[in-house]
Amino acid sequence: MTTPQQQQPQEQPPLQQPVAPQPAKKGIKIPRVVISIVVLVVLAGIGWYVNRDDALNANVGDCLHQKGANDLVLVKCDSADANFIVLGRVEGKTQSEADVAGVCDQWEDRTGAFWEGKKGQKGTVLCLKDK
Repeated sequence: MTTPQQQQPQEQPPLQQPVAPQPAKKGIKIPRVVISIVVLVVLAGIGWYVNRDDALNANVGDCLHQKGANDLVLVKCDSADANFIVLGRVEGKTQSEADVAGVCDQWEDRTGAFWEGKKGQKGTVLCLKDK
């Protein structure tokens, strides 16, 4: 006669402890839109700071220093580096208009002109006088 096999009790998985809800994180939640705006403002400020002495930022009465053949930068007028004084500023001219059309003829004491913009597009003409 065969004896019935004794059944081993099946192992039960350990009871899981109930998980208590995590307390809400305290602090300020900043929306991504606000962070994006702040980043853009900072980048714009950096861009302005880097380009603040570009000739395109010159206004009438400002002085410029010629660093290279086609490179003028703003300088203080009492600086020994000041080569030119800006007599006038004319917007919306192509480079060929600046060269041919006599854009700066209205300033009789002008000694030169400087055009800055993208080739084939309209840019800005600075009418200059030697300092």
